[in-house]
Amino acid sequence: MEPAPVAVDRVETARLVGRRPEPGDAEAYVRFYGDPRTPEELWPSELRTPDRARATLKAFVEHWERWGFGAWTVLLPSGDVIGHAGLQHTTIVDRPEVELLWFIDPDHWNRGYATELAREAVRVAFDVLGLEDVVSFTVTANGSSRAVMEKLGMTYERDVEHVGLTHVLYRLTRGR
Repeated sequence: MEPAPVAVDRVETARLVGRRPEPGDAEAYVRFYGDPRTPEELWPSELRTPDRARATLKAFVEHWERWGFGAWTVLLPSGDVIGHAGLQHTTIVDRPEVELLWFIDPDHWNRGYATELAREAVRVAFDVLGLEDVVSFTVTANGSSRAVMEKLGMTYERDVEHVGLTHVLYRLTRGR
């Protein structure tokens, strides 16, 4: 008999809650995805439309339904939605991978929230899901996300193309 799966649909850190995304999160996703303070060179505005924000949320919900894990909607203890972070299946250069990802509302940048939830996602990846490694990637100009990757102990692997843009690919292997 296989052990019952461990629930990972809600996690808590010192300052944040990550919970399974819900269709009702759409307004918050549209708000933080479309924020004009996100620099164009980090994420072009044509990729930050309300329709794409809703599609991203829908994809997160479907990932959870299929795989039993995914990106969490990130909330402050007050219940305010400030982003998303977690894990999802992806393909990089025709290779299946599990991606560690995050996006935090610009109102809450530079507070360590991405690192805090990403650390929890790494714990879930290795200790709960038993993965051997995870990847993360961002456009080359995104120094903040690269800093998060490096704080987590991830190492640069190579440049890759994603959504028509050059990205840096980082990897973290279990036990590193």
